[in-house]
Amino acid sequence: MTFKTLETDIVISDHQFTVISVTNFDELYEQLLSKGMQHEDVADERIPYWAELWPAAVGLSEYIATHAEQIRGKRILEIGCGLGLPSLVAARMGAEVVATDYLADAVLFAKKNAERNGIEKITFKTLDWRKAAGEGPYDVLMASDVAYERSQFEHLLKSFETLVTKDGLTLLSEPNRYIAKPFIENIKERGYSLHKSNIEVTVRAIKSKVSVYALMSTKQSVR
Repeated sequence: MTFKTLETDIVISDHQFTVISVTNFDELYEQLLSKGMQHEDVADERIPYWAELWPAAVGLSEYIATHAEQIRGKRILEIGCGLGLPSLVAARMGAEVVATDYLADAVLFAKKNAERNGIEKITFKTLDWRKAAGEGPYDVLMASDVAYERSQFEHLLKSFETLVTKDGLTLLSEPNRYIAKPFIENIKERGYSLHKSNIEVTVRAIKSKVSVYALMSTKQSVR
């Protein structure tokens, strides 16, 4: 598989990063479909969404950079890391980060981005959060733009419960898709306290608003 790449400079709360993304998403998607509907990659919907830098990842990164006290010195797991920008920011803010994605190509590019930005203190590995028994728990769990498949909502909620310590923090960023609304309501019903931050971001010259939710399994407030 051939990747056509682009380097983009982005400023996150006065910190500059360079992100290597993939520009031939449509070509990669066609290659996936060409394997046939019965192929495990197609049946499991291994769509290369990871290849682009998404607003939710930028919004989560901005939140992390402006709330560094919540993550500094903590053990952090990012699921569905894609190109890895939130993990890069968290590591630069002083966290001990494990960046993971279901797809090996995503992990490869997240690692490339860490190297491109001179960030060494990140562990990279593939992880299916549907089958993450024995992983963690961590002080903080990060996830951006992961609630886009209703069939995965229950798996996501279970990962929030098992991958984070009882008094830990989950940071979830959403681009405010309608499909995610029932997922957010489900989180509330599970007994989490939610603190919502609205963040405006610009990605590929397009402005959009991202919601970042700080979730805790206790009734403690997040400032």
